[in-house]
Amino acid sequence: MGGYLNHDKKIQSSELFEEVEFNREDQLQVYAKLKEKRDRRSVIGKKKKVLLPAVIVLMMVGAAIYMPTNPVLALVKLPFFESIFQFLGDGGLKGAATKDKQNIQQQQSENGISMEIQEAVYDGMRLSISYSIKSEEPIKNFSSYDINLHFPNVGRLIGGRTSSNQFTQVSEHEVIGYSMFTYAVSDMPDEFKADFLYKGTINNRQEQNFKFIFKIPIKKTPEIKKVAFTKKASYEGEELTLKQITLSPISTAIKLQHKEPYQNKLEDDWLTIRLLDQEDRVIKEVSNSSSGGWGGTQIKQDNRWYSLREATLLFEPLDKEVEELKIQLFKNKSNEDLVIQERLVELPEAKNQLLNLGERGTMKITDIKQEDNSAVIKYEYKSSFAFYQNFSPLVLKSAEGNWHHGVEMKREYLGNNTYIVEELFLDLPKDKLFVRYLQEKAPEVIEELEIKVSADEMR
Repeated sequence: MGGYLNHDKKIQSSELFEEVEFNREDQLQVYAKLKEKRDRRSVIGKKKKVLLPAVIVLMMVGAAIYMPTNPVLALVKLPFFESIFQFLGDGGLKGAATKDKQNIQQQQSENGISMEIQEAVYDGMRLSISYSIKSEEPIKNFSSYDINLHFPNVGRLIGGRTSSNQFTQVSEHEVIGYSMFTYAVSDMPDEFKADFLYKGTINNRQEQNFKFIFKIPIKKTPEIKKVAFTKKASYEGEELTLKQITLSPISTAIKLQHKEPYQNKLEDDWLTIRLLDQEDRVIKEVSNSSSGGWGGTQIKQDNRWYSLREATLLFEPLDKEVEELKIQLFKNKSNEDLVIQERLVELPEAKNQLLNLGERGTMKITDIKQEDNSAVIKYEYKSSFAFYQNFSPLVLKSAEGNWHHGVEMKREYLGNNTYIVEELFLDLPKDKLFVRYLQEKAPEVIEELEIKVSADEMR
């Protein structure tokens, strides 16, 4: 899936493959044709008018011969996504416009392993870098164990930073993914050069480890808007304050402060913030983006001690339909405290069953499309606590006990706390699969500490 079709800007997946369906082998053959080596670009350029119709004919023939009776439409388009962000990214990265992204296109190779950096996007709060890793030998057990970003020409940055890495194996020889770094600092530069370090292994063996360092120019998208607030909600000595909202094409950053009377406890309550619009549609949090989490201290006011915590949390960007934001505070010890029971049902039998999620609502799988080691599952999800702490209700479990998480391809809000979701599952075993779901207690929401912000106030 390496470079997709973004090397040839004239080809768009939505135009070329809208009416055609193929099995996985046909896709990979066509993909190989379109991913010719760079040293042959000049030849391809001269024969482009001949090559493209030939490729289309090849795909049509393959479709006629090998077309499965139950095609997985998402798999047909998988090799032809215009970017890794569009395929694997959260809502902000999927929708990032061309003007907000930078085409990097750097490649390094060593010992039969190559890594290509494709795109970067940066809004001053988070920086995401997409990549493709290929191996001449089959990739058996890929893992990344050291990912870092260094700014050689930028002074010391004070504040929290987190990093995360999302990847998936798309063939026996290729892994794609993106690394994300989030920053809770006030002096991040608009433009700089970064050293991007990536260490990993394709097979958990010493001789198959790899290490690459890329020097990447980074430039911030100009469409950033910061609005300062001092909105507060109080209840029984506890206080939640909204200090700032930052809007960008790929993120919504909410800076909050939480204060409560000090209690000498071994473990603090787990604070979770949920963002809703005026229709109670969830604005999902960006995974692993809390920029160091809720940093805390103790202060003394009016002869009383308080615990004071602050956090800057990243959520998906706001669309034009948002007229009002509701910021809700939840308090729990941990996710484990909320689980009532784990349930398993065989995947084929799960279709059209109404799966009870306890106090979290219901899930109904309405469609299952499987092909080889992949599946696209469509389900209706009704919950007042949908995507709480960014978790999907759907997980697959193999007979060996391995977990398989999906990639969200589509999410539609129907109103009344109901969503239609499609998830793509890759690299599935050929043996029996189960749908694993949890029956859980409802998390504790502090309704009195809800803060509302209108679209006019954010402008």
